[in-house]
Amino acid sequence: MNSAPLSAHASAHPDAEQAVSTLRLSIEEHAIGMVIPPTAVFDGNLKLDCGVVIYGKFRGTLECAKGTVIIAPGAHFSGRLSAERIAVAGKVGDPAKAAKDSALLIASEDLQIGDGADIHAVIRAPLFNIPMGAKLNSSVIKSMLGTGAG
Repeated sequence: MNSAPLSAHASAHPDAEQAVSTLRLSIEEHAIGMVIPPTAVFDGNLKLDCGVVIYGKFRGTLECAKGTVIIAPGAHFSGRLSAERIAVAGKVGDPAKAAKDSALLIASEDLQIGDGADIHAVIRAPLFNIPMGAKLNSSVIKSMLGTGAG
C-alpha cells in the first residue's frame, strides 16, 4: 500500500540526473529565461535580458539583449525579432505579405536555420547557413554586426 521511497524511485532512473544537468547547461548556454508554450498566442512587445523558446505563436516585437531565441518546430513568429542568436525550426512570417512587411529577424551573432524551417522575412545576420530542406523566401542582408572591424 505504501509506494517506494523517492530515493529508490530516483535510483531506478540513473540517467535522470544527467538529463536534468544537460538541460540546465543548454538553458544556461542559450540564456533561456522564458518559454511561450504550444497553445499560447502572444500579441505585443517584449524587451528581455534573456533568451526565449517559442513553441506557440508570437506576433509583435521581441528584443532579447542576451541569449538565443528559438522558434521551435510547429511555432510561428511574425513581427520584429532581435537577439544575439536566433534558431528557426518553425515558421516565420506570412507568405501573403511582402517579406519586408511580414517579419524581420536581426541576429547580432548567428542565425541558425533548421531544415524544416519556413521563413518569409527579411534576415540580417553576420553568419547563417541555409540547409537543403528549408523554405526561404526572404530578403537577406548579410552584415558585419558586432565584428569590431575597424
